[in-house]
Amino acid sequence: MSTRKLTLEEKVKIVQESEQAGFTETALKYNISARQIYRWRDKLEGGGSKALSYGAKIDPELKALKDENNQLKKLVAKLALTIEIKEELLKKTSLRTGKNY
Repeated sequence: MSTRKLTLEEKVKIVQESEQAGFTETALKYNISARQIYRWRDKLEGGGSKALSYGAKIDPELKALKDENNQLKKLVAKLALTIEIKEELLKKTSLRTGKNY
């Protein structure tokens, strides 16, 4: 491809193709960097196809909600791990003492 700007549809097509064929292969095919395809993919996931248009900004409120969602997911995972560890310790303790909890 030449150095012309790609249309929104072309960018979406390239991202979809890269997920099927691989980022490096697709980047070589279209003569763009794999990193650029990763950026487009992240924008697509973050703000949909509108986020790929030139000069588009990700909505700050949406970004804040996504950040909060990620923090909550990490907190839930941490709590689940803590519960699992406590259950394992309780099983080991009950086996040693012969008590069933």
